[in-house]
Amino acid sequence: MKEIIRSRLPERLAGRLPPPLVEIGVGLLVPILFLLLRLALIPVAGDSAPYALVFLAIVIACLLAGWRSGLVALVVGQALAWMLIARGESTDVRLGAFVIATISQLIILLVITLHQREVAKGVREQKERMDLLDEARREMDHRARNNFQTVLSLVQLQAVRESDANVKTALQQVADRILAISVATEHLAIRSDDLATVRLRDHLCGLCAQLERGLGRGDVHVECDVPDVTASADTAIHLAIIVNELVTNSLKHAFDEGRGGLVRVCSKMIGKGLELEVTDDGSGMNTPSRSPGSGLGHRLVETFAKHLNAKVEVSSSAAGTTHKILVPVLA
Repeated sequence: MKEIIRSRLPERLAGRLPPPLVEIGVGLLVPILFLLLRLALIPVAGDSAPYALVFLAIVIACLLAGWRSGLVALVVGQALAWMLIARGESTDVRLGAFVIATISQLIILLVITLHQREVAKGVREQKERMDLLDEARREMDHRARNNFQTVLSLVQLQAVRESDANVKTALQQVADRILAISVATEHLAIRSDDLATVRLRDHLCGLCAQLERGLGRGDVHVECDVPDVTASADTAIHLAIIVNELVTNSLKHAFDEGRGGLVRVCSKMIGKGLELEVTDDGSGMNTPSRSPGSGLGHRLVETFAKHLNAKVEVSSSAAGTTHKILVPVLA
């Protein structure tokens, strides 16, 4: 609690100066500066209202360094004002004005202190609520990952038991797509700067790394170069499924057995939009298995591109294939 109610200045200087020293220093410096200002005003205002600027010194010292600093400012300011400014009045009047000003200043100091404590209490309670929410979020993340892994394991187990090669391949593709969505949940905005976005670099490059580990060969690698930008969770999942389909297709079909190669995922911002490219230096789409207009993978790419209002451009030759996804607005 003591750490919470300290104001910003002692916390900022804590690495260089002890907080109590900062509080005392501010409590001494502020009333001295205001006293010098008050002395400069004597030719204009005379010695009337000798304690007026002490009130301001107390408030500023409290705001800068807490109630202890305000108390020091009160004592120092009142003492200096009594000795240097309030000299022309009679003793009784002088003492009465001093007592009234001191009581008023103590009340102001008490009000500011209580207010700061209430603010500190609110900050502490908010932190406790955030810690509780963060703990709940971690538990939900853990359960979500376990659920994804359970479904993924069931699909993969069925694929292993399946004797029909076509069904086995289809089940494996389903497992790959479940994995792509699972990776999306790993980088949801609660791990980013806010609660509604995903960091695309972590998200897509993490997916590419998993695809390389799962499908890549020693002579075929996947590179990822994505800017450190954020997108909504829905947009990130759509992009993940598109990248999953294109990279998986390249790893499985672009390179003949024994041939090395590279699959590269890169993107750049164009205004408010994103240009995403998935390129391989394989054999090109000169076989039925890599036809650009057929297959479930192609239909998935087209479907999720429509969700993003994106345009898909495909170019292929004997030197390789490039899929370019043009997202007009990265939401």
